[in-house]
Amino acid sequence: MACLIHKGFARDDRGISDILAMAFMFLMVIFAGVLLHAYRSDAINSAANRQLQMKAEYLYRTLELAQVENYSLSYFEAAAENLIGVTEPVVPKNYLDNQIGDLLAYLCPPNYTVVVKLTYENFSRLYPSGISEPDNTATQFTFLGKVTIIIAGAATENSVAQVDAVLVMFKS
Repeated sequence: MACLIHKGFARDDRGISDILAMAFMFLMVIFAGVLLHAYRSDAINSAANRQLQMKAEYLYRTLELAQVENYSLSYFEAAAENLIGVTEPVVPKNYLDNQIGDLLAYLCPPNYTVVVKLTYENFSRLYPSGISEPDNTATQFTFLGKVTIIIAGAATENSVAQVDAVLVMFKS
């Protein structure tokens, strides 16, 4: 009985379906290769952009947490004190400008520029000094937050000031 079933199929009937299946698989491989090639560069660009966005956050967190040399304040706290106009800021303004400029020059990726803008009410300050804000056409990586300063009052009353901090990294 097994011989009859095996001999009942002709070889010519199976050949066309095999050729069509292989041709369809070949076309699928070609289309998959074209799609992979088309989307390959987008993944690399988005990964690079994500890496630069994380670098902007890293720079912001460094300024937020690292202390100015020989002082017990972070860079943002010292800059906020100078911006608010505390009667006796802990870190002198000129020294702070130099320190922030040196830190940003050291940590900034090659071919990029970093600008930090602190804003309190109607006052604002850019660091490092001498650099202007980027135009809107440049690719920018931004990280923003708030710096809170507690200002000791005359008697026992203290006041709280919040300064908006924005770090912008852009291709120079």
